[in-house]
Amino acid sequence: MNMSNIRKPIVVVGAGITGCVIAYKLSRAGKKVILIEKENEVGGLARTFRYGDYTFDIGPHRFYIGNKEIFSFLREILKEDYEIIQRNSSVFFLGKYHTWPLNPWIMFNLPISILFKSFYELLVVLPRKRNKKIEHFKDYIMKYYGPTLYNTFFRSYTQKFLKLYPEETHSNWAQEAIKRTIIDERMASRNLWEILKMTFLFFPLRTEFLYPAGGIDLFCRRLAEEAQEAGAEIHVNSHIESVKLSSTKIEGVIFGHEEVKPEKLIWTGNLRNLCELSNVPIGELNYLNLILFNVLLKKPIKKDFQWCYYGSDDLIFSRITLPSRFNQNLVPKGKESLCVEVTCNGNDPCWQAPESLIGQIQEDLKKMGLVETIADIDNIYIEKISNAYPVYTRDYPQHLCQVKESLSKFENLSLAGRTGLFWYNNMDDSIEHGLKLAKWILQDRE
Repeated sequence: MNMSNIRKPIVVVGAGITGCVIAYKLSRAGKKVILIEKENEVGGLARTFRYGDYTFDIGPHRFYIGNKEIFSFLREILKEDYEIIQRNSSVFFLGKYHTWPLNPWIMFNLPISILFKSFYELLVVLPRKRNKKIEHFKDYIMKYYGPTLYNTFFRSYTQKFLKLYPEETHSNWAQEAIKRTIIDERMASRNLWEILKMTFLFFPLRTEFLYPAGGIDLFCRRLAEEAQEAGAEIHVNSHIESVKLSSTKIEGVIFGHEEVKPEKLIWTGNLRNLCELSNVPIGELNYLNLILFNVLLKKPIKKDFQWCYYGSDDLIFSRITLPSRFNQNLVPKGKESLCVEVTCNGNDPCWQAPESLIGQIQEDLKKMGLVETIADIDNIYIEKISNAYPVYTRDYPQHLCQVKESLSKFENLSLAGRTGLFWYNNMDDSIEHGLKLAKWILQDRE
């Protein structure tokens, strides 16, 4: 071990799931850790908002328990403070709610003309496209899911969600988005025909999740508490003001007018910010912002889904979550709540003035039958979530490769997490990557 590095801390930027996992593992192994978070609490995209007796996560956050190592780690942190729930998600298209992931019975709920088209595509069109070259999002969906589903849902949903035309979107977005929304490893890499055949001939897809008691943020709060008990410093409401660089290393990190000389810098924050601080061209890598309209309702509603995707062009929101379907204690007895999501870019007028959308939100909720009258809405709280999704344009791989190559000259720098890696992942992926990176660091230091 290099004796000059003994007292140098490992600095972790960003206290989301990946950052908290790394800080927890390293501090408990006896390493000096400083965790820096720009928000006023830990959690990142896994934060929780509370308004009186109402509790909201940032959308339908939950932990998939198919990975035994991840499940074991979750139980290590949460102890007994969790429950196992069955997935119940939906998609709204062609004027109806359908179970998602799709099952064979959806075919019999479609209009007769679309039913015949879908069967024809499954039996004739999709097999012919097996060798078709995939260049963008549209190509991927047309090859694996067919023109009917592309035209009735995926095209409009993706364009509304990403603010990009499908032909301008990289095929990786289709592959990752399908994987992230299906989640279950048994289904995530299969095409429509395989999914329908598997569920029709064998068994309905049943996916189980772990949900922490009282809100998703319990996981990161527990990690942070135990990391602090092990000696880690955690600084919230802190921004990295500058970094000092040599030709091969990050020599200093300045935050809150304090300078730290890190042995290693682990960056899970916005990749654009890191590039600006280190004088590395960022290219055309951008993130999508998210506005949450957390709606407090005066009475329960009849919908039973946990979350639902909305692709219709005439609806402003792209996804709605019902917190009570994860845990009834997230809403007061006899009440209900809705987490309504709208994506936007940083220069969109709605990002600057999200309250301007409240009237349309109310009308669209009524149109979807989620409220009977606008008077059923007790209150709406707005939360702005920046850098929620990396934007996969057609040329993003080239830009990302150039950025990573430029940053690789700093031998004591590691990128991690969804935002730092520009990686559209789930929370389970963030845990897994955090555990692997922490293990690698500990092995490298021994």
